[in-house]
Amino acid sequence: MPHEIKDKEEFIKKMEYAQKIIVVRRLPKYIKIKARTKRRLYTIKLYDEKEAEEILKHAKVEIVEY
Repeated sequence: MPHEIKDKEEFIKKMEYAQKIIVVRRLPKYIKIKARTKRRLYTIKLYDEKEAEEILKHAKVEIVEY
């Protein structure tokens, strides 16, 4: 079951342990990003595209877009 995180800083910390980063949706309202770790799937919804790009810069693993 995925865990939704509301805080950007906390999501960046969880991304350090991620095996894969997935950008699921780029809708006019929001962008949904998922980070798959060994045990859990973390998700975050961002309502600003600049914030999403800033978070994706911190990714050290493969980014997959759908």
